[in-house]
Amino acid sequence: MIRKLYPFGKAKAFNITYDDGVLQDVRFVELLNKYNLKGTFNLNSGLMKNEFEWIHESGCVVKRLNKEKVLSLYTGHEIASHTLTHTYLEGKSEPEILYEMKEDKRNLESLFQREIKGFAVPFEYYSELIENCAKNSGFEYARISEESLSFKPQTDYHRWKATVFHLDDSLEKLTQDFISTEEELALFQIVGHSYDLDTENLWDKIENIFRKVSSKKDILPMTTIEIIDYLKAMGEVEITDSHIVNNSVQSLWFSVNGTIYEVSPESRINCDS
Repeated sequence: MIRKLYPFGKAKAFNITYDDGVLQDVRFVELLNKYNLKGTFNLNSGLMKNEFEWIHESGCVVKRLNKEKVLSLYTGHEIASHTLTHTYLEGKSEPEILYEMKEDKRNLESLFQREIKGFAVPFEYYSELIENCAKNSGFEYARISEESLSFKPQTDYHRWKATVFHLDDSLEKLTQDFISTEEELALFQIVGHSYDLDTENLWDKIENIFRKVSSKKDILPMTTIEIIDYLKAMGEVEITDSHIVNNSVQSLWFSVNGTIYEVSPESRINCDS
């Protein structure tokens, strides 16, 4: 029996994808680092200059982090685009959408000195035009504002759904279901904003989830782009009853009759020997 695995022979992957780059991210990143987890942070470079802030309906002040703070904060985590100014994209022309995406990507790449491969759409609206603009802007994936409520990895990378919003009442049950699932290449990805943890008093709840997930040896913390790059590579594999051929440029992991194998890039292993 051949079973696909994540890197290092792990059965499952876990990620947090949070939007906006706000002050509460400081405490949140500390929490991720405490439990050796990985986050994807979706940022708006156009709102960093003057530390833009607004008042949440709860009365909580939501303050954007400046460039100096974001540069030092997110070490070890993924940075993705969330448009330049967090604008509503519904009704925008193609040039306007492309400017919001490309300018944010360019700014973030200049600031962080790394390639920015991911995009998270602001607000709920998404369309074929926005999808095409994301592709034309050079993004490897686009995360939309819908839940999958499933541990099965998405296959449409430019209409990518995270598993669950952290405000969803099913969050804790889904966490437990994920820990116990036997689904192949199971993925659990939580989406939200760190300021929600203040406004909804969720810090203890999210830390309890992190504690549970990090204690499981079969779960691998990954960023969104690490997950998608790996799934794309896994899509190039050739599997038969007798062999596995890795046609990709990165190592892939499998369980073959209970034994874990790392299959190097562009190589083959026999399964019937």
